[in-house]
Amino acid sequence: MILTVISPSQERRQARVNRSPFRIGRLIDRELSLSDSRISRNHAQILQEDGEHYIEDCDSRHGVFVNGRRVQRARLRPRDRIDFGVEDSYVLFVGNNPAFSAPLLKKVAEMPEGGDNLGRLSAVLDVARVLESSGSLDDVLAAAVDAALSVTGAERGFLMLHGSDGQLDIRVARDREGEILAADELRVPHQVIEDALKNRSELFAMSFDPAADTDALEQGHTVLALELRSVICVPLVRIRLGQESETNLLTKAKDTLGVLYMDTRQIGANLADGNRELLQTLGIEISTVLENARLLSESRQRHDLEQELQIAREIQQALLPAKLPSSGWFAAAGSSEACFQVGGDYYDVIDLGNDTWGIVLADVSGKGVSAALMSSLLQGAFFSAVASSADLSYAVSKINRYITERSRHARFTTAFCAMIQRDGKGRWVNAGHCAGLVVRAQGGIDWLKPTAVPIGLFADAEFPSEELELQPGDRLVLYSDGVSEAANAVQDRYGEQRLADLASRGKYGSVQELHDALMDEIAEFTQGVAQSDDLTLLVIGYESEKPV
Repeated sequence: MILTVISPSQERRQARVNRSPFRIGRLIDRELSLSDSRISRNHAQILQEDGEHYIEDCDSRHGVFVNGRRVQRARLRPRDRIDFGVEDSYVLFVGNNPAFSAPLLKKVAEMPEGGDNLGRLSAVLDVARVLESSGSLDDVLAAAVDAALSVTGAERGFLMLHGSDGQLDIRVARDREGEILAADELRVPHQVIEDALKNRSELFAMSFDPAADTDALEQGHTVLALELRSVICVPLVRIRLGQESETNLLTKAKDTLGVLYMDTRQIGANLADGNRELLQTLGIEISTVLENARLLSESRQRHDLEQELQIAREIQQALLPAKLPSSGWFAAAGSSEACFQVGGDYYDVIDLGNDTWGIVLADVSGKGVSAALMSSLLQGAFFSAVASSADLSYAVSKINRYITERSRHARFTTAFCAMIQRDGKGRWVNAGHCAGLVVRAQGGIDWLKPTAVPIGLFADAEFPSEELELQPGDRLVLYSDGVSEAANAVQDRYGEQRLADLASRGKYGSVQELHDALMDEIAEFTQGVAQSDDLTLLVIGYESEKPV
């Protein structure tokens, strides 16, 4: 099954439902990831059962709607519309976007009754059927040429498109019996057609009588020499597909895709007579087909790239802690959402033995694949350094030297690192990172502000550590600047103070509950605005009494 995905900016792409369950949500590792913070992280899923597809609501905040009706589970049919309970967000349609739009059928419907018009209707409906059933662009273009020949009564039809060299190449060549013509049978000078396209002022078929317009012909293969009596050219223009099938024509000469050319030897024929508007609209339909084909090609290329990035994303996600401790004296809850497929943020929680845990949250400068590679390198370096040294300051300095020697593109990393022991004591280093929050169970907040420069700037930089002492019930909240700088539609920032206010309310029992409450509030604040930075949050809880 194919889904047509329409973004809030009306960009269209296609997603193939190629597994069951097919998960839909805000998280980047969903089979269909939708970057709107109002959409739940795991909003819905599509299941395949007995050859049918069903959509299910996965306890989302705003619900799942099929054709305007809220559903918990519903069977999907072609052309069904799927919404996610919020305005100006993503919309899904089941199936391909129709390549054949309404204007052509409307033109046919407006034609007066008569035998010739019934033939025109039949020709147009043939094109519609091909558009609905065929995945081949060549089949669709051939059907469009056949329809044009039937509408006009022309003997030959040629559909020519501009190649990469800017020259017109013949894509379809047929006669009115449906026979394929050799490309060299079009012996009308291309310059005549080029002039027709270059000088056009509006999208109308241009016809001319060769006997009365011989000055426009080059020497050699003239229209008159070929005994042609009527010739017509329908320009094919580059278009943009807008909202609700609105078509915007780009009328500059450089935006001309090609031409539909037809001719006849029938004496006294005028191929344009009574056919101008219908042929004009058919030209728009052909242009629409070409635009859809271009978009589909780009979609396939993006799909291939997205598949590769998805694999990279899965590898990156697999490097994050698979299972965080949720009970005992030390508990943790965390998440990382990249603004692209892969991100430069990461967090880790490491059992160092001897009743000691190591924690880190880091943010590599930059975004995308290069930042993701650097974060993976940093993650491995941190794991190795803290596992081999109980001195946190020395371990971070060792990581800094390692990164500085191997980073050739002056990338740096902000990071918050800490070691916490069973008795609640520990040490921390803030290398140019956002201030950590120690939310005291007895009230109040301690801000753990930067103590050193970011990692990777200077090989000989020092990273002094500070003491940390946690009391039972205290929470340590770490985050990347994607959290504090999360913006809403009017560019207000979420900010550290909102984070601190929510974290200090004291009504969230577990670290997971506090983590989820913070993420939900950020989503409510941003109201679906696409974020420009990775968003990573880690909540640590100290639950045990100190040993006597």
